[in-house]
Amino acid sequence: MLPLDAVRNFLDKYQIQNTHITCALSGGADSVCLLYCLLKFRKKYALEISAIHIQHNLRGEESLRDENFCRLLCEDLRIDIKIISVDVQAYQKQHGVSVETAARECRYQAFEKHAEGLVATAHTASDNLETVIFRLIRGTGTKGLCGIPERRGNYIRPLLQSDRKEIEKFISDQNLDYITDSTNFDTVYTRNFIRHEIIPAFSGICPDGAEHSVSMMTDILTQEEDFLEQTAESVYIQHYKNHTMQNLDELHPALQRRCIALFLEANQIRPDYHMILMIQKIISHGGQAEIIRGKLTARVSQHILFLEKQMPEIPEKILQIGENQIFPEYLVRAELLTRKNSEKFEKIHTLFANSALDYDIIKESAVLHSRKNGLHFRPIGKNHTVSIKKWLQTQPVSERNRLHYLSDQNGLLWVQNLGIAEHAAVTDSTQNMLILHVHRTDTEATSDYHNSDVY
Repeated sequence: MLPLDAVRNFLDKYQIQNTHITCALSGGADSVCLLYCLLKFRKKYALEISAIHIQHNLRGEESLRDENFCRLLCEDLRIDIKIISVDVQAYQKQHGVSVETAARECRYQAFEKHAEGLVATAHTASDNLETVIFRLIRGTGTKGLCGIPERRGNYIRPLLQSDRKEIEKFISDQNLDYITDSTNFDTVYTRNFIRHEIIPAFSGICPDGAEHSVSMMTDILTQEEDFLEQTAESVYIQHYKNHTMQNLDELHPALQRRCIALFLEANQIRPDYHMILMIQKIISHGGQAEIIRGKLTARVSQHILFLEKQMPEIPEKILQIGENQIFPEYLVRAELLTRKNSEKFEKIHTLFANSALDYDIIKESAVLHSRKNGLHFRPIGKNHTVSIKKWLQTQPVSERNRLHYLSDQNGLLWVQNLGIAEHAAVTDSTQNMLILHVHRTDTEATSDYHNSDVY
């Protein structure tokens, strides 16, 4: 599509008018073409046009030449321009990425900080073809094959329906000056290799150019991806409960993959194909999979998928009267109450029966600890011994590794959420009662007996 037609159609499609557009100007043919096209429609759509040039500091004198060209061009056109200098090499070293990636990320960070209104970048149908090929070779899903989006937030690509030949013809017809980046011909860079070595080989298969046939494909896939994304979000909500995903085995594998990806993203984890595949396997067969080595495990039990952080060994601590802590996000407060005030003693025992125990029966000292293998005890009111391993299956999966246990030389005295051991129950002969209360470090205690009316 001719560049002027592409830009006009874009502005009409997205109803862009009465706004500021900052044109990302490198000085190359594509960005010069974009700037002139936007200026052609400035009055008709009531647009305020300015430019921004990112000085990457990668090519010495040539970089300075680009900067000066853009400055002089904007002076001639009587539009404002911002020249922003970034240190791509320092960013590359700090983040361990390629030069191409570092330059792109520095560029977009500069746009976010310095550009006004909408940011127009000069991506073309040819860039879109290169992107699709690159992703196809590297491996991608439907979303990756959608190519470069026409609009994403404040970023717009009005030339995405024009290919490089059409832009070069526009530049020639309008007798416009532009500059050429010498690194554009260096096939050491992946995108340049695709542009100069791979795409020309398509000419025999698609003489009219593959750009527009691929653009048709990306348009179709973009709509279908949008539909699948909306469907997956709806299904995700139906299967999400208490920080877990339930009954994902009922879903088609395609929806299952998307729901897993949404679940991982909700937990601040960037999903990849292999990670999702591992989780799909345990959804089918049960069990667990280490999805981030040494850090995170996915488990499936009774059709419930949950994530567990791989915790370092939690050291046990002798219980002290006052505040105790073995997990960073929780505190256990231990209070000691004597029978001297019998009325208060009985009221508190009644209110906190599941966390009040006979302090007098503790042998030596009580130890606060996390889950251990082989734990069992007989809770108050039960006529049988409870296996902690089996009981944990009834607890929210996200909490199982964060429960507190209290033991002495004779075994378990108290299990958070389960209660007091039968032999540690408060009786008429109890003179000292220990009350335990667990709360998060970022919240106030909500069931503290000091807040009740027992006093």
